[in-house]
Amino acid sequence: MKGLRRFFAHVIATFIPSKRVSRRVKSLIEYGVVRKMRENRDFRKSVRAPAKFKYNLAIVAIMKNEGPYLAEWIEFHKLLGVEKFYLYDNESSDDTQKILKPYIKSGLVDYTFFPGEKMQLPAYEDCIARHKNETKWLAVIDLDEFLVPVKYENMTDFLATVPENVAQIIIPWVIFGSNGHKNKPQGLVIANYTMRAKKNWLYKAIVNPRMVMHMGCHEHDVAGATKSVRMSVCRVHHYHCKSWQEYKLKAMRGDAWDGADAGVKKYQMDCFKKHDLNDVYDGAALRFANQIDGILNK
Repeated sequence: MKGLRRFFAHVIATFIPSKRVSRRVKSLIEYGVVRKMRENRDFRKSVRAPAKFKYNLAIVAIMKNEGPYLAEWIEFHKLLGVEKFYLYDNESSDDTQKILKPYIKSGLVDYTFFPGEKMQLPAYEDCIARHKNETKWLAVIDLDEFLVPVKYENMTDFLATVPENVAQIIIPWVIFGSNGHKNKPQGLVIANYTMRAKKNWLYKAIVNPRMVMHMGCHEHDVAGATKSVRMSVCRVHHYHCKSWQEYKLKAMRGDAWDGADAGVKKYQMDCFKKHDLNDVYDGAALRFANQIDGILNK
């Protein structure tokens, strides 16, 4: 019966043009609509939030050979109010552990060595299982993605505006291009890459981890309300391309969602050109550049 539901779910979902709606319909059919409703109800009843959280906002991410970008990424999000990083190391062979050592020692980073292929979803699920009661909010992003609260001074102020019944915040995900760089430039990512696409492609999410039922990549199945915000309020800067030199290294790292071989096939020149969008200037992240420079060069 379960196999039959999965088959029909796949067939019906292929006729729905919206990927977001398609995934939701597929989930409903595959798990059963009545079962899903009951599961949501029972899940809500079982959730008991701590009286006080250790952290207001944490990030979970899986990484591989992201050494050149780690410190900037962590310091940027620290300035925004991120209090904890749950980082999963998918067999890095660069200086990742050396760079993270002081952050781990201070307690800012919870480091987990996480080998294997297609480990992105298992990493997210492990984080939810182990840490869901530690943080009020959990941002699910990658090392080439930066949270930018455009309308607010920091993420703390932004999250203070979110209603208590919200289980998931959907944030526009904006692709940044190469800025014409063929080789890796010196300096910060947020300063070197300031040109992006006019519109967002997809989105990333911040979740109440106690209300997560099933993890995804961009959106998650939650037992509660989902709130979408506009690009003018908050967005995720996705530095997908960087320079062509860096893009080729990205291919060698592989892909934590689709696997190493898929990563090599995916990150080729045609894919680079497709994502190398430099339509409009966006300096929203630059307000933190001087502070980060000072921290990294002290």
